[in-house]
Amino acid sequence: MRTRLSFIVLALAVVTVLAWPAGASAQSPSLKLAGPGGTVKLPRYQGGLVPLDLSAWVAATGGDFELRVARPDYDSPIDITQVDAVTGAVLRDLPEDVLNDWYGLSGFLQVTVRNAQGVWAAGGLFGFCPNTWERQRVDDSGPDLPRYPTSCAAFSPFSKGMVWGIDSGWATHAFGSEFESPYIRLRREGTFTITIRITRKYIDLLEIPEADAQLTFTATVKNRRGGPFGEGKARGMVARPAPAQRALTAAPDIGAPDPDTMPDLVALPPWSMNTSTRRGRDYLEFASTPWNAGPAPLVVEGFRRPGEEVMDAYQYFRDATGAVVGKSLVGDMMFHPHPAHNHWHFLQFAAFTLHDAQDLEVVRSRKQAFCLAPTDPIDITVERAEWSPFDGIGTQCGARSALWVREVLQAGWGDTYFQSVPGQSWDITNLPNGWYYAQVEVNPLGTLFEVDMSNNVESRLIHLGGRPRARTVIVTPWHGIEG
Repeated sequence: MRTRLSFIVLALAVVTVLAWPAGASAQSPSLKLAGPGGTVKLPRYQGGLVPLDLSAWVAATGGDFELRVARPDYDSPIDITQVDAVTGAVLRDLPEDVLNDWYGLSGFLQVTVRNAQGVWAAGGLFGFCPNTWERQRVDDSGPDLPRYPTSCAAFSPFSKGMVWGIDSGWATHAFGSEFESPYIRLRREGTFTITIRITRKYIDLLEIPEADAQLTFTATVKNRRGGPFGEGKARGMVARPAPAQRALTAAPDIGAPDPDTMPDLVALPPWSMNTSTRRGRDYLEFASTPWNAGPAPLVVEGFRRPGEEVMDAYQYFRDATGAVVGKSLVGDMMFHPHPAHNHWHFLQFAAFTLHDAQDLEVVRSRKQAFCLAPTDPIDITVERAEWSPFDGIGTQCGARSALWVREVLQAGWGDTYFQSVPGQSWDITNLPNGWYYAQVEVNPLGTLFEVDMSNNVESRLIHLGGRPRARTVIVTPWHGIEG
């Protein structure tokens, strides 16, 4: 009996070992605090603000640490899971309350500051974004360059799917979030002990050893004139790589490209709307974020006509390897000389209109042209989404003297134009008060090739009120989104 039982135990052990992927361990990848600790000098500015300019980093342990943050549609809550970076298999389901919306993990770090007598002087909770510009290698176990995006969220309120992560062998700055100010407030200068600790919730959720969850610094804090904002070298200022060179063989003209080589352009409703008055006329300003749901990037290149300030615009089709398989003439590009633009615009990308209660067009925005570029990750969980869209082929909108430009909107990304951009508005001077539909339409002439044109129009119900030179607007929520 004992021999048989031993055999069963041994067999189960073998099966357990074989069930784990090669190179993996029973413990899922996790996080730890990394940094030298020790003694630092920190400035104290007017109002007692002390920047947490510390060598404090959050590193991946046990492999690539990857989180998927997504919702299937705009009426569903945001879900967060930790996944295997290779297979995509779910390793941990995390509770929704860890999310600070799309901005990162809420309450990830606890900072405690004590004076030389050990008395509490300051402290607070800080969120953490795994995707930051400030990234450092901690060893050579991972890739030469980090693979994950450099932001946790988009400017647009319409995010659907994000990938947050830290590569094996890499760390991101503990206070690198672009949405939180990493400052504490001290009543006076002096010598302090600063303790940074991963909070208990995450220690338990991610199985972080206690020894990996804390860093301690001794800080000499001295008063400094001025303020902390705008001083020093800006974080995240990195040179973009040169765009890929054009192929030596001209791409063939094709009239029926493979769907696998085409984008899916999707309209989102206008947002961040407000009214203004300029030169005696009333305007309704808005932001917009059309996006590409993939699978292929939208690549539009313009070639200048001899002796003209016009370019012929071609859409280029690329397969899953990135190879160009063809092109098609899809429109025009013109140079926009306004100081806020001063580059070439593709004319056939989107149209912005106001419709009355009977859905009849009443006003069209002067802004109809784009310099396409990936500004906002809308859903980088879609097929062939680009996590780092500025690596490799990218946008070059060109100066007035340009002979050629390239504009790219990668899969998973949107292109936001804010309401402050000249022309990004509707002239409502002669419109009576009442209900209207603010509408965005991508690919309005149908000249661009895409896999699905059923999602090219989206609108939002608004109400105009007020009086001339003091117009008001009420914007109704879109799927519960107030933006």
